[in-house]
Formats: sequence, C-alpha cells, structure tokens
Amino acid sequence: MKIAGVLETCLYATDLEAARGFYQGLLGMELFAEQPGRHLFFRAGPGVFLVFNPQATQQETVLPPHGAEGSVHVCFRVAAEELPGWAERLEAHGYPVTWAEWKAGPSLYVRDPAGNLVELAPAAIWGLPDGHLKPQ
Repeated sequence: MKIAGVLETCLYATDLEAARGFYQGLLGMELFAEQPGRHLFFRAGPGVFLVFNPQATQQETVLPPHGAEGSVHVCFRVAAEELPGWAERLEAHGYPVTWAEWKAGPSLYVRDPAGNLVELAPAAIWGLPDGHLKPQ
C-alpha cells in the first residue's frame, strides 16, 4: 500500500465571492461545483482545490466539523517559465508578490482576499517532474 498523491486541498474564506474572483477570475481555475455560503470546488490539475466558508463547515453535524482560522498555505504547480507572467498579472490586479529563491529555482507568494498564503511554483523545487504540464 502507498499514498498515490493528494486528491484534494482546501483553504478557508468567509467571503466566497472574493475567493471566486481570485481563484476563478484571476488564476483562471475551473469552478465545477458550489454551494452558496458553504463552498467553491475547483479543478486543479489531477486533483481538486476546495474553498470552504468555515462559518458554515464548523457547524456541520453530518460530516466531521472542519475549518481554519488565520492564514493557511497552498502551493499550485506552474511551469517555471510562466512565473514572471503570473507575477505581472497578480501585481496588475493589486496583489503584491514576494519571490523566493530555492536551490532548484524560484517560486512566488501572494495573499488571496482571505489572507491565505498562495504559492505558485514549478515542481522542480521539490525535485518532482513537470511532465503533467505539457500538452498531451
């Protein structure tokens, strides 16, 4: 037995419309499901990225209550050559970017409207191949 990968990753935001504007509008992620006031579900490569309103999910009784307060972190895999374009796009929309330089190359950080720390990076920073990013 072994873990095959990450199926889903989530962040929390009380203002789901601001989150939609950032993740769908600015980052261009495909929204495939939503429940107003509770969640937004996006496609993220071979997995899914979930944005929950913790004010709703912490009150649940059917599933284990979940939620987070404060800044949470997610890193999206992007091609290294696209990083400057992402930085330009984010800054043009009023989102300041911080660059980090790792042994295997750079990544960039930005805060989403809820204050979560979003990183964009090539898989090489973790020694992983970028193969899935190439058109099939």
